[in-house]
Amino acid sequence: MAEFTVTVKNSKGFHLRPASKLLELASSFEEASITLRHHDSGRSADCRNMMALMMMSSPQGTVFHVEVNADDTQASEIEAAITQLFAKGLGDGA
Repeated sequence: MAEFTVTVKNSKGFHLRPASKLLELASSFEEASITLRHHDSGRSADCRNMMALMMMSSPQGTVFHVEVNADDTQASEIEAAITQLFAKGLGDGA
């Protein structure tokens, strides 16, 4: 299990394209459960559910908590991949 925070860096915020990149990444880890939770509102979304992710639409600077339920090795791998995805602007530029 892993818990960590990420910040939306891209200027357009967290919207359809970044959500689809996160869903694609989360879906590649079939055995894991990955949840995104909005720091301020507490809303949460399963990272394999596009409708739920779209409800998390947020501006640049938003902080999300990520919870990963998987074995320790895979949880570390997922944390690194998601952290990198957010650091690179979620595939939408920074």
